[in-house]
Amino acid sequence: MKRLTQALGTSVALVLLAVPVAYAGSKAQFFVSINSTARTAYGAMGTARNSADTTQNIYCRTFSDVTAGESVRCFANNSAGVYVSCYSSAPALVRSVQSANDSAYLYFAWDAAGVCQTIDVLKGSHLEPKAP
Repeated sequence: MKRLTQALGTSVALVLLAVPVAYAGSKAQFFVSINSTARTAYGAMGTARNSADTTQNIYCRTFSDVTAGESVRCFANNSAGVYVSCYSSAPALVRSVQSANDSAYLYFAWDAAGVCQTIDVLKGSHLEPKAP
């Protein structure tokens, strides 16, 4: 029984080691997409920067002021020229944006008043880096 358990454990370990190899080198493009009805926008900064059009972009910025504190504003412009933005002073959303790098994937959602409700930052090797 001990041999069977060891063999099974070794087999499972080998399978788990092989799984990441199947995804090695994956690359994905995420062009800027805006859904004005659902009030969501997403895209990867690298993909937007490298796109053939000169219109699309997506980014967030943080701002800090002694009186007002910290805040964040996110912006997106798709290839059709649709522009959206949202604003928030929620500390968790500010921290989320501060974790982004220049090739990150951004997703944000806002309410009817233009206040950001969600900001998701994804960083990974599968994302397209920005070209000069």
